[in-house]
Amino acid sequence: MKLAEMLNTSTSYIGEIEINYKSPSMEMVERIAKALDIEPFKLFLDDKNRVSENAQFDENYLECLTAVERQDLTKRIIDIISNDLEQILQPETKV
Repeated sequence: MKLAEMLNTSTSYIGEIEINYKSPSMEMVERIAKALDIEPFKLFLDDKNRVSENAQFDENYLECLTAVERQDLTKRIIDIISNDLEQILQPETKV
């Protein structure tokens, strides 16, 4: 609830993002990361791969991912970017 308040959005929207029902826009990813005081790419890492707040981030982390983990991360990023592009390129409909 606190994150939703910080982002001026609904708790249900944040919940849908958490369960991968909805993908946030890149703007929302940046807003979430800023609210959590982390780098945006860290939001795309699996829980087991997250770096603790107290740990020094290894600059070679991405190179240490398995091929499957890299493919999954790449797919998730491409899906979000594609969704954003679709929204930008859709002609506005008059109501």
